[in-house]
Parts: sequence; structure tokens; C-alpha cells
Amino acid sequence: MNRPIASFLPLLLVFSLSFAAFVPAPAFAETAQPEGESGLCLNEIGIGTGYAWGSLKGESEDMAVYPAFVRFGFSANSLLGIKSSRNTLQLTIEPFVNAVSGSDDGVEAGCALGVRYLHEVSRPLALYLEASVAPMYYSIDSVEQGKAGFNFLDQFGAGLQYRVAPAMALFGGYRFRHLSHAGFADRSNDGINTNALVLGFSWLY
Repeated sequence: MNRPIASFLPLLLVFSLSFAAFVPAPAFAETAQPEGESGLCLNEIGIGTGYAWGSLKGESEDMAVYPAFVRFGFSANSLLGIKSSRNTLQLTIEPFVNAVSGSDDGVEAGCALGVRYLHEVSRPLALYLEASVAPMYYSIDSVEQGKAGFNFLDQFGAGLQYRVAPAMALFGGYRFRHLSHAGFADRSNDGINTNALVLGFSWLY
């Protein structure tokens, strides 16, 4: 597959930006979880993009990845007995469609499940740490992973979230990405490592 990367950009734009039109305006969120609620509680919907870079064996061009994702964050504070409004532990669901550019162009598409810990350093600024794993489809043949097909994308990262309003925030950070199929497929599995910078916008509930 050697399609121009521009052919995937409209898909990414629709995936990321059109979603925003259907996100309801949240009520003002001053605490990590509304008082009196228990269990998992939706407290964030975010959209994001970014840039990731790396290389593939035997390829003359470096690889670039352009993420496009939506994140749903569910506060688990009440389940874990976290009472401080300055600390939030989220369980996250993050569907994504990422354009890949290099000697061959393609896509990464899947849905990440993860955890995200936020600590309010000084209002309106918070530090976050995150980790996730995503079953996904990788559309490029490579020396590392063999034929295109099923893989996992593991991501570990850290960043900052800045509230621009009581119920809206900007975020940006770094992610280390590792792609492999963990032995679930009968093909090579050397793994593909990339580094990513991400940024986006969140509605807080």
C-alpha cells in the first residue's frame, strides 16, 4: 500500500472535529466526582491529535504517525476511596484512527483501554500520568511485524492539563508507543517503537 498521506487526512478531520459538534455542553465541574455519586462516573470527553516519529527496518524514510483520537474518562475515585478533589484516577476508553506516513502510507485503527492519574498542581494546572493498551489494525507490511493485520498498541505517557474554563481544558504531553502482536499472530514480532507528542481539548463533567 502506497497511498498519499493526504488521502487519509479528510478521514482524520471528520473523525476528530465532527465529533465535537455532538458533545453536549457539560455543567461546571469543580470536583473530581459529583458529590453523592458512586461507582464509575464520566467526568471527561476529549479530542486530540499529535505527531509521532520512528523508523522501520529496511526502509529509507523515517515513519511519521498523525494521531486522531477521542477519549472518554471515567472517574474511579469513589471506588478507590480517593476523596481529594485535587487527585483523580480515571479509567479511559480511547478510540483512534491514526494516519501513518513513510515509505508506505497506511493507518492504525483501534480502541485503547487505560488508566490516567491527574494531580492538580495549582489551579488551573494539573499533571497527568497515563498508560493504555489497544487492540488495533495496522495496515502496513513491515519487517518487524510481517503482513498487515492485528496488533496491540501499548502507550505510556505524561503531560499537563490546563483549565481554560471551569468545564473546559487544554492538554498536551508525551507518549512512548510500542506496537506488537504479543505472539497472538503467526508472523514476525520484533515490535515497533515510536515517540509521540499529543495535544487536545477536553470537556470536563
